[in-house]
Amino acid sequence: MEIRLWSVVAEGAALAVAGHGARVHETADAVFAAGPDGTVVIATGLRNAEDLRVDGPFPRLVEGRLTGDGPTLHTFARLPEGCLALGTARVTEAARRRGVLKRLDLRLDTPLPKHLLTVAGTTDDPGGADWLDLLPEDPVKALEGFVTDWYGEAPAGAPPPVDGQPEPLRAFHRLAGGRPEFYDGSLQVHQRPGDPLVFGESGDGTFELLMEAGADDPHVYYRGLSDQPLRERERLSAYLLLLALTRVAMDRPPEGLAPGGMAFADRAQARRIVAPLKRVPLRPLRWPCARTRIYAGPDTVAVVGADDADWFEVYVGARDPAALRRLRRIGLDWASFES
Repeated sequence: MEIRLWSVVAEGAALAVAGHGARVHETADAVFAAGPDGTVVIATGLRNAEDLRVDGPFPRLVEGRLTGDGPTLHTFARLPEGCLALGTARVTEAARRRGVLKRLDLRLDTPLPKHLLTVAGTTDDPGGADWLDLLPEDPVKALEGFVTDWYGEAPAGAPPPVDGQPEPLRAFHRLAGGRPEFYDGSLQVHQRPGDPLVFGESGDGTFELLMEAGADDPHVYYRGLSDQPLRERERLSAYLLLLALTRVAMDRPPEGLAPGGMAFADRAQARRIVAPLKRVPLRPLRWPCARTRIYAGPDTVAVVGADDADWFEVYVGARDPAALRRLRRIGLDWASFES
């Protein structure tokens, strides 16, 4: 099946390009089809007019095709209204960690025209989200980039961090500079903790945030979510970035940080919400849902939590209310929405 370059088609039509009997594989951020006529990738990671980033995990069959001498690779960018045909592409970098393929960078054979960059959710200068490129290798530096971009530099004369804390937590306090928007809300970090191992709590007091003793970058635990302390997937350095992003999406004005809303969405609706954004390449949080992923762009942060396979709990926050206009057109029954 042939599709005209830069046309917008339904997902089924895009997958059909791989040919009859193609095997379809779906991950949190991409859909792959491997068939007799080629390999199809539908993803949200378009970075500029030429570069597409696809985050893992990758099905074994697809990985073999993308990293070897496989058939033609056809790429599509996911949009709220469908899939934008980007044409063929080639792999420019395959990033592995401990032998496992974590990310692929693709170069489009035909650059996207300038007038379509905004439609595809990107620009030639994707400023404001450069901190994403530092992940997962340097979450502390990424936190610094995000905080500086969204909030500006810490005010002069801010209280210094408490001695004896792990460096990731000290860095968080230095960046926060005593500003209340970093310490209040759905997830609260203690400025002056009483117990050195309890560094925060939920806004409603149902659980505490703990860290293990004696580690430079300690594990993080929730005390109160289950009978025993529940360990987070990421360590403190990455968790503090995820915490900062989560608060942007979940907390509403005037107490919160950004206009936005909360809704329950099915899989298709959730994909449309995050279509212009990039997934933060860290492991899912265990709160507010068992598997909670975060997506970000220059002006928007979305938290997408899954407790089962059918419905998602979605929170969205934006610096500019104009960035939320497209969400009104998705047809969701928003439990709350402020713009």
